[in-house]
Amino acid sequence: MNNLPANISDPLEILIYVTIVLLIIIGGFLIKLLLDTSNLIKSLQDFLKATQTELEPAIKEVHGTLCNINSISGNVNKQLNNINDGVEKSGKLVRDSFEKAGQRLKIVGNYARDGLLVLLEKLLTK
Repeated sequence: MNNLPANISDPLEILIYVTIVLLIIIGGFLIKLLLDTSNLIKSLQDFLKATQTELEPAIKEVHGTLCNINSISGNVNKQLNNINDGVEKSGKLVRDSFEKAGQRLKIVGNYARDGLLVLLEKLLTK
């Protein structure tokens, strides 16, 4: 800086000193920011550990409840399938019974008709 004229070297020295001071101030803020971030991360880790220990029993209980609900719904499905099968078998039995009764009534009706025709014929021929 000794080679430069005084009107350039003095402001340049001031600029260098101001830059150094600003870098020191910014470095201080960055160090403070890093320390605060580190403390925040430690607090978050502690919070997560506490939350995990508190939530683990609740999660296990919810899991058990869901397993029970799944088991109950499986049993209900089986019972509904059994009821459905029973209703189908009962319906088939009733249908078959009505068909057999209809066939027998038809036979009885035919005999009754034939008997009435014979009776009318006998009555009309006399």
